[in-house]
Amino acid sequence: MNYPQIASRVLNTPLLLEPGYARVFFSALAPRLNILQLQDAEGQVSTGEKLRVDAASFNPSRDRERPYQLVDGAAILPVSGTLVHKYGHVKPYSGMTGYDGIIRRAAEAFGDPSVKGVMLDCDTPGGEVAGCFDTVAELRRLADLAGKPLWSLCYDMTCSAGMALASSANRRLITQTGHAGSVGVVMAHASYEEYLKDEGIKVTLIHSGAQKVEGNPYQDLSEEVLARFQTDTDALRQEFAQLVARYTGMSVEAVLATEAATYRGQAAIDIGFADQLVNGHEAVAEFTEYLSTQGRIITTGATMTQENLKPEASTAPPSTEQGQDDKANTNAERARVQGILQHAEAAERKQLGEHLAFNTDMSVEAAGAVLAAAPKDTSASLNADTALDRLMSNEDQPNLGEDAAAPTETQSKAQGIANSWAKATGAKIA
Repeated sequence: MNYPQIASRVLNTPLLLEPGYARVFFSALAPRLNILQLQDAEGQVSTGEKLRVDAASFNPSRDRERPYQLVDGAAILPVSGTLVHKYGHVKPYSGMTGYDGIIRRAAEAFGDPSVKGVMLDCDTPGGEVAGCFDTVAELRRLADLAGKPLWSLCYDMTCSAGMALASSANRRLITQTGHAGSVGVVMAHASYEEYLKDEGIKVTLIHSGAQKVEGNPYQDLSEEVLARFQTDTDALRQEFAQLVARYTGMSVEAVLATEAATYRGQAAIDIGFADQLVNGHEAVAEFTEYLSTQGRIITTGATMTQENLKPEASTAPPSTEQGQDDKANTNAERARVQGILQHAEAAERKQLGEHLAFNTDMSVEAAGAVLAAAPKDTSASLNADTALDRLMSNEDQPNLGEDAAAPTETQSKAQGIANSWAKATGAKIA
C-alpha cells in the first residue's frame, strides 16, 4: 500500500465525510502512518488495539457493487463507499466510487435511447471535496440536456458528499433506515513534532513564501494557521450549503441550520433532504412505474412539475427573497392542483381532471369550465363484457342540430379543449 500517497490525499485537505465514518477511517489509518494519538471535537479517538475492540460490532455496508442495470427503461447507477476524485474505475471498486466513473456511466445512460430515466442508488458516507461540486452540476446538466428524470435512492446512506450528489436529483427517495444530510466539512492535520523530538530527529524546512509550508506534518499548527484553515473550511461549508439549497429548493439558512446533522427516514423528508419514504426493495419499481406513466406530479423543491427537467437559466444560488418566492410559488401550485382535483366537476371526470392539474398551468376556474363541458367518465359503469355494450361503445354520437342554443364564448373554448382531449385519448363526447 502506498500510504504516503494516501496521506497526501486525506491530511491537510477538507473532506466531505460523515463524522462517525471519519473517526473510523482515521483511526484505521493511524497505525499505518505511525500516528500515536487522535482527537477531534468530541475528544480522544481510539486507535490500534483499542480501535479493534471498539469496532468489534462495526459491520461495513454490504457489497452493493453490481453491473450497470437497465430495468424497464430505468438505468440504475450504484454509488457506494467512499467518493474519490479521478479514481479511474467506471464502476464502484474496492469500497470506493469515483466521481469520474459516475459521470461516465451517467453520460452513457442519458445518451442511450432505451433509457427513460436514471436512478443513483446511493450508499455512501461521502468523500473528497475535489471533483464533488463539479459532478453535481454535471449530473444535473446531463439530465436537463437529455430531458430525462434523474432520481436518487438513499439505501441506506447519502451523507456529506453523498448528499451533494443526491441533491442533483429531481426526486430523492429514502428508506426508513436511510441516513441523509451531514452538509458540513471535516479537515485533519497530522503533527509529528513530538514524535520527532522523542526520536531525536530535527526537520528543517527551507522555503520561500511565508505560507508555503503551512500545515506541514513536522510542526504543530500555530493559532494563526489554524484560524486560516478554519476560515477556509467555513467558506467551503457555505458553498456546500448553497449547492444543496439550489437543487433541493431549501433555503441556504435552513441547510446551514442543520449544523451538519444527519437525519433518518421521515426526519430527512421533514427537513427537506428527501422527498419520499420507500421500501428499498420496491424503489426501482417505483421509478419504473413513474417512467411508464409520465405526467405524474413530482416534487422537486421549488417546482412541482416536469418543467423542472428543463435547463436552468442561471446556476447562481438563490437569495433569501428568492427562496421565499419559490416557496410561495410551490404552495400556489399545490393549491391549484388540489383545487382542480377536488373540483365538483372533476368527481366524474377523474382522468381529464388529472390531465388539467398535472399537465397544464390552467387556473382552477378555467379547468372547471373545461370539465363542465366534457363528458362524464362512463368506464366505471360500462360492462364491456357484453356484446351490446361493445356495440354501443363503438357507436358515433349524434351531432346537435342548428336549432340548439348557441354556446357562449367560454363554453366554446371549453368545448374545444374537451374535444382535443377526447381526440387524444379516444374518449367519446356525449
